[in-house]
Amino acid sequence: MKYQIVSDINVLRKKSVLVEKKELALSVIKSLEESLDTKKGFGLSAIQIGIPLRVGIIRTPDCKLDLWNPKIIDKSVRFHFKGEGCLSIPGVYVDTSRYKEITIENGDGRKYSLEGIEAIVVQHEINHMDGKLIIDKEFKWKKRR
Repeated sequence: MKYQIVSDINVLRKKSVLVEKKELALSVIKSLEESLDTKKGFGLSAIQIGIPLRVGIIRTPDCKLDLWNPKIIDKSVRFHFKGEGCLSIPGVYVDTSRYKEITIENGDGRKYSLEGIEAIVVQHEINHMDGKLIIDKEFKWKKRR
């Protein structure tokens, strides 16, 4: 079922809860796939369609990854990423500080090493699951003079 993308900041700031059953995660993943416009974005988390569960999807030209109860277990150095956007906050682009490479562990125990845009998108979606947005002060890159 296709859902509207949530833009209510109060909803987006809610922390998502762990998914207890894989079947529930798969059902939410299907709804996320139907709701994501890949012409506008590479990822979507469940809270962005109003479902406060730790579930998300990544759909880039080179990567199709389903996330449920993901956690970052390893990360490399941070770098300055210019112009990160969010489907829930259209038209807003923020410079962020992200890790170049990450390794995540999914709810099924599988581990994935990601780099480049896939690593950035996964970090973005995990931030959504934690109730954090790109407009939050802690994610803005401090410009040097």
